[in-house]
Amino acid sequence: MKRSLLLVPALASCLTLGCQTAPEQVEEGARIRGSIEALERLQPADIAVTEVRNQTGDESLPIGVLRDGLSRALVQKLYSPLDHGYVDANWVEASFRGTPAPDAVLVVAVSQWDPSHLLSSGEVTAEAELILFEGGTSTGTVLWGITHLASVNLGDANGNPPTPSEDLLPRAVRQIAEEFLSTLPERDPIAAHPVAGTAP
Repeated sequence: MKRSLLLVPALASCLTLGCQTAPEQVEEGARIRGSIEALERLQPADIAVTEVRNQTGDESLPIGVLRDGLSRALVQKLYSPLDHGYVDANWVEASFRGTPAPDAVLVVAVSQWDPSHLLSSGEVTAEAELILFEGGTSTGTVLWGITHLASVNLGDANGNPPTPSEDLLPRAVRQIAEEFLSTLPERDPIAAHPVAGTAP
């Protein structure tokens, strides 16, 4: 619990830092922050996804499923998320104490969560702040950050609700995670390992 509480002030202060270090961009109503140029230059591979912070007051939010979904979405974008147990064991006072440190840290705080229409229409919405920090601390350079309101709908094309199942909510959350990271640039392995004799 202490580790999670420490993320909130660190997240807020670094959001401010991110706004100061790069011009804001607007894409599909979401405000992107951070230094995309630095992200493209560094091409981080190993990402520590910290425990998701639930700021909604709704304990029905499956933060473990969301964290898994974020890691899966990172893999789809060619990043290498570290094992969550390894991250938790080495995450102390908003920094990674293990060796070697990850290339970047992803900190996520969910502020809105509404699954109330899942069974009636298939719709689930959630809002979160996601910040990707350089290195193994949440006080480093902000490489990418966004406040994103995501909405997914598991109903069919004819407007019918989805068939109830145990996997319905986890499936919606995994899609939410993909939507949260939809504007994160895909990692370029070639740029990360330039051919000898070429500029990095």
